[in-house]
Amino acid sequence: EPLICRSTHNTRIERLWVEVGSQFARRWRAFFYRLEALHSLDRSNPHHLWLLHLLFLDLINEDCQDFRAEWNCHPISGEGHDMSPEDMCFVGQVREGMYNDDCEGVHPNVIQRYYGTHGHKVRRAPGQTGAGQLDDEEISLPPSDIEDDSSEEEEEDLGQQIEDAHADEFHHEAVSVPKHANPFDDDESMQLFYDSLEEAMQADLVPAGYGLLPHEWDEDGYPAFEVLKSGRGGKKLRVALPDSIWRPRAEMWARALYILDQITYQNEAS
Repeated sequence: EPLICRSTHNTRIERLWVEVGSQFARRWRAFFYRLEALHSLDRSNPHHLWLLHLLFLDLINEDCQDFRAEWNCHPISGEGHDMSPEDMCFVGQVREGMYNDDCEGVHPNVIQRYYGTHGHKVRRAPGQTGAGQLDDEEISLPPSDIEDDSSEEEEEDLGQQIEDAHADEFHHEAVSVPKHANPFDDDESMQLFYDSLEEAMQADLVPAGYGLLPHEWDEDGYPAFEVLKSGRGGKKLRVALPDSIWRPRAEMWARALYILDQITYQNEAS
């Protein structure tokens, strides 16, 4: 009889997601909620989402890389014998040798084309098996057996192959991804945005009306934490957002959004 238990008890990945959230992802989530609540972020506006990507995507990726580096150095109990992932990788290389991936950096479509099992059908002359046949050896085919290039079947899309192979593993529809769109129609407007943002950052300008000036705060001052709801039960988590890190990022958002709004307004007026 199979043993059935909760997924949190039978895989290490569940614990890893907890660490990802507590170490950095939860703070970014709280920060984006703050931008929406206090600093004029409209998550239904594709231009605002584009601006989030522009300003913060590289910083999020840096946090991911920092977490990966720290995680690969922490000891793993049980089957890991208190060795870190880097230790286990090094020991494996010493015992088994270095692994060289011949296809590293090669696009999957190219790998499928030259190493896959599917390809164009080869038509051979009657009685010819193809055994020992060289690619450049001429083959005389009857006129009726000459293939028309226009009738050749195209290679099956690799993405569709992957989707079909893993269809049984998924029991829900894919989560829709919010759309983001570049608000600028020409390079001149884009360059104006970049130049204006650079000048505003150098001058340390903070626009009014975006909840970042002292007279726009409540009596408790600028908030030092956010409260998130987690899990099905709606458990409340108090997430600290240190002022020295997160307020400058909010100010950068306000500057960029103000400049974006001004350029968009001018373009629409003209």
